[in-house]
Amino acid sequence: MKKEKLFIVLLSCILLMGCADQKILERIGLVTLIGYDVEEEEKISATVVIRQINPEFQSKVEVQTETENTSKGTRISIDRKTAKQIAAGQLRVVLFGEDLAKKSIEHPIHTFMMNNEISTSIYLAVVRGDAQSLLAYPYENVTDVGQHIYNLIDHNIEQQQTISSTLHEIVRDDYSDVRNFALPILLKKGENIQLDGIALFKKGKMVGELPANDIFYIMIMTNKLDNGTVELTLDGETLNNNKFKDEQLQIAVDSIKTKRKIKVVNSKQNEFNLTVNMDCRLLEIDSKVSLTDPKVYEDIERAMSEKIKKEMMKTLKYSQEVDSDIYGFGEQFRSQVRDSNLTEEKWSELFQNMKVNFDVNVEIVRNGVFE
Repeated sequence: MKKEKLFIVLLSCILLMGCADQKILERIGLVTLIGYDVEEEEKISATVVIRQINPEFQSKVEVQTETENTSKGTRISIDRKTAKQIAAGQLRVVLFGEDLAKKSIEHPIHTFMMNNEISTSIYLAVVRGDAQSLLAYPYENVTDVGQHIYNLIDHNIEQQQTISSTLHEIVRDDYSDVRNFALPILLKKGENIQLDGIALFKKGKMVGELPANDIFYIMIMTNKLDNGTVELTLDGETLNNNKFKDEQLQIAVDSIKTKRKIKVVNSKQNEFNLTVNMDCRLLEIDSKVSLTDPKVYEDIERAMSEKIKKEMMKTLKYSQEVDSDIYGFGEQFRSQVRDSNLTEEKWSELFQNMKVNFDVNVEIVRNGVFE
């Protein structure tokens, strides 16, 4: 009886394997990155990075570009130029040229969500200029531009140097009527590709951008950091020491841990309290600053708190001007205010005119590697 049962199980497995849609690796081209640009007459240009695997399991990377009326049309055209079946299951990054981002990327995002081949963990980003120029350039030290860009984005997200921008997160924020999304901006600078800021969106359109130096302030207003790093420029006069009164002091801190709390304190006046508590390690400061006096640490902490508060206020003010709530104030208002009945139009008006009271508390828990 046991042998009969085992035979039935094995037979079932064989039949199931025979019915599966088999894809032999040497017969397919693995798409790892797609870049989209808008062309004349509203046509879409797609630049695709394809990894080809030969029978000896050696990989070769090629970059193909086609322009059609739709993104699906570009894939059909690229299929005609390749000797292997194109598979999108290994797609890791999607890039949007700056002009396309300013027109709208809602349709491509919707298309990706409908494609069950594509993982919702892929990263989305904007390219300064056009995506084709960034991807088609013959880099001397980059053999696989798709893998390189994925590693660049993934590494900086892991190090908490930029915001996370997976397809899942972007769709979640885009479908919300009281929250907007943001994407990292990539820039080709000579032979290098680097992060160049954050693009702010409203209804799928890029409505503004913030420089790379402001990413830290966006991060602490939207997330809880557990191992961040930042470099700050402090006014010497904030240290209560006449020796540095007219100087700008450079300071670097790491091991940053933050906690953020947003509270509605006056729903009728649309007023919030935003509190950020931050622990960090002092990594570097001007050698002329003596660290033997505990009072100096208090002065540094106070100066850092004021600097961060000032930059957060500036960053939020710009976001209000372009009407892009990437921080989640609308969600907090809806959850804390009973019967708020928020709509997209109502929150847009409230967000642009809301008042936020900032409270930043910095504590240096240790300095350098000697304590």
